[in-house]
Amino acid sequence: MSLETTTKPLAEVKEYLDGLLHQVDREASGEGLLIEGRSAVTKVGLAVNCSLQSIEGAIERNCDLLITHHTASPSTDAYIVDQKYSRLREVGLNWYVAHDSLDCASDFGTADALARAVGVVPEGRFRPDGKQELGLHGLTAGHFDEFVARVGQRLGVEPRAWKNSDSFGHIGIVTGWGGRPPWMAEARSLGCDTFLTGEAVMFGMLFAREAGLNLIAAGHYATETPGVLALSARLSRELKLDVTFIPEEIVETYN
Repeated sequence: MSLETTTKPLAEVKEYLDGLLHQVDREASGEGLLIEGRSAVTKVGLAVNCSLQSIEGAIERNCDLLITHHTASPSTDAYIVDQKYSRLREVGLNWYVAHDSLDCASDFGTADALARAVGVVPEGRFRPDGKQELGLHGLTAGHFDEFVARVGQRLGVEPRAWKNSDSFGHIGIVTGWGGRPPWMAEARSLGCDTFLTGEAVMFGMLFAREAGLNLIAAGHYATETPGVLALSARLSRELKLDVTFIPEEIVETYN
């Protein structure tokens, strides 16, 4: 049986999203409804990035609203940012960004959704940057190699992994580019013996080795996709909107 869907005024959908994603100052973080197009919303497309691929995917799927985890800005898109904004406005597509707010959300946020996907039972959240509760730590069963295999199977990737400790079972999680030494040190101070993230640059890998912290890098895109899917489910269930996840072809090296 297909799910009955409705059409909502854009203002009502915006109010719902603003209320749901209330964890951060949206104006200060540069998120929220950034482009306002058509006044009614029947179908919503969700994607990890505001990529040309996700924009065209939303158009092809007849979406009225595109929600992305990452924004488009000169720092990440250079001159292509103007092309993206122009295309969104050209077709009247509403665009909403949920970045820090989705990272900080409990239950359906990026860290919580990733923990649920890979079988980590949360014990608490932490502030790796000293400001926002982007991180989660919790417990899991098995041993390190089993967990690495589970992460790969559940996320559909081949994660890079470094076993730097004989201890295993207390996992720190920060999705995306979370493999930063100060952030990993915060997880270590909470008793974590293993750190799961998307990306870790050389300094992160070096810190993990020298601090005796197991490290798993499963890809920026792959680790944040579960959170976007969880938000999709909330929109479908609570607003009865037709929602679709727009996959992107992303090549990641995980480091």
